[in-house]
Amino acid sequence: MPYPYDAAFVWPFPTLPVIIHQIENEAATSALPGLIDTGADITIIPAAHLQAIDADATYTTSLRSHWGASHPVSVYLVDLEIAGQRLPAIDVVADDQNDDILLGRNVPNKLILLLDGPHARSNVLNRRQANRSRASRG
Repeated sequence: MPYPYDAAFVWPFPTLPVIIHQIENEAATSALPGLIDTGADITIIPAAHLQAIDADATYTTSLRSHWGASHPVSVYLVDLEIAGQRLPAIDVVADDQNDDILLGRNVPNKLILLLDGPHARSNVLNRRQANRSRASRG
């Protein structure tokens, strides 16, 4: 199922629906829009969403921005459900300053992902769909 890009940005941003699951007790958020950010190393989630499911920080570290500044961050271990596929035990960073979920490379690297820029939509493919797509290209 294709998901539309978020046109609220100057250049539309590819998105996927995300449900955040607490690993130990199955508490979960509703489906939330996640911005696919292939330039980010790790997924960043607003702290309020992690607090809402009572997720526990597993460790702290520092995160360096693309500007070079380093900031202390808390890392959480959660399950993420992306476009209906559950990804277990994903490290995510809590963000207490922004409201956007940024899906860093630690998430898209686990998926067969199609970014269709000309049609402004993204899709997560299963293996059969991906093989069919590859075969049709010759």
